[in-house]
Amino acid sequence: MSVDLTSSYLPFWVGGAIRGRLRHDVAKVLADSKGIESADIGFKLRERGSSKAGRSRALQALALQLRKLGLIADWRNELSALLNESGEEIARCERGAFRSLGLQNRAVHVNGYRADGHIWVARRSNLKRADPGKLDNLVAGGVSAGESPRRTALREAWEEAGVPAYLARCVDFPGPVIRSMRETTFGVHDELVIVADLDLPQDFEPAGRDGEVSEFHCLSTSEAEGALDRGEFTVEAALALRESLERRGVAKPRP
Repeated sequence: MSVDLTSSYLPFWVGGAIRGRLRHDVAKVLADSKGIESADIGFKLRERGSSKAGRSRALQALALQLRKLGLIADWRNELSALLNESGEEIARCERGAFRSLGLQNRAVHVNGYRADGHIWVARRSNLKRADPGKLDNLVAGGVSAGESPRRTALREAWEEAGVPAYLARCVDFPGPVIRSMRETTFGVHDELVIVADLDLPQDFEPAGRDGEVSEFHCLSTSEAEGALDRGEFTVEAALALRESLERRGVAKPRP
């Protein structure tokens, strides 16, 4: 879904550049906040200096305010990092606030391949607020502040699919980083999808440990492509899986 930045959202400046997008109703309730101030175009974070720690405190204060107003979908008690154009962390705050502030987040999506070429996919729990019951990659999760994508993959592989460390360490990152940007109920979902592949033994069967997955399916490539065409996957999982199938030469590139 395309996001109309001109009529629906206002630029949100952080660290001297536009790094977020505020929906007009969110901007209205934050307009009198001590944490932001008007800019020539949109609003900017009142940083009280230019340090990473200062920005982080200011963003976290906004996150807490949004939470009190019921403008955050999921409060996770997990910090995510806001990066600049060079990939350097300039601030961190509650992950759940990233959509409400329109900030760019990162997530690792791991495609799990059985030795015979079949693909392990997860079905999200019906209790999940986002995309309940949809198909997902074997493993997918947000990159926490201070964590590398590889570390995220290892952590999520165990928590979501019960993949032991000696297997998860073989995770490969041969694919590109795909930007996914779309509008959601609580604001702009702007995410860098870090695509990874993991080759698994024929006899391995994933088992969820954290309750986020209701079941796993082992699909042939044709079955996976059919599910993709029917829109059964989450948006980001579909991006990661299509890229992987095409890169491996087992699916025809889409026009």
